[in-house]
Amino acid sequence: MSLLFSSDSGKYCVLLLNAAIETIQKDIKQFHPLETGGILLGCYDSNLRMATVHAAVPAPSDSKHGRASFERGTNGIMEELRRVSQLEPPLHYLGEWHSHPSSSPSPSTVDSRQMQKFVQGRQHGVETPLLLIVGGGPPFALEWRFCLHRPKMEPLAFTVV
Repeated sequence: MSLLFSSDSGKYCVLLLNAAIETIQKDIKQFHPLETGGILLGCYDSNLRMATVHAAVPAPSDSKHGRASFERGTNGIMEELRRVSQLEPPLHYLGEWHSHPSSSPSPSTVDSRQMQKFVQGRQHGVETPLLLIVGGGPPFALEWRFCLHRPKMEPLAFTVV
């Protein structure tokens, strides 16, 4: 199972592949009812209109999980980024993911502020990072929502198509 997300205009798309979905679901199940998260790895097409998320990295061991908060740690992140950059085709940092257990997948004020910091600091060299929020948790169905954060612009929301 893969999930395809599209901006309202249809100009931009994100394809979340099964391997990434499975990693995220496993991490959410492991930490429920606490928030968890990690990073998204993948690539863009040549027109930079379609992002394909090939993999999700689960929460690093130094992450801080709370009922209504998550602070992603850094243990092992740089090593993983170096490893996937050597693959053929190479994968790159695309953004962040985290869960909102028993809540909607809408970005909080804290989420939006954090992503703006990533945009300003060009986290891992990315000017327009993606944010995937997964709402809900076991035993209920999960809701998935992507946002693309851009310099000096409102985030661009994506919905499942």
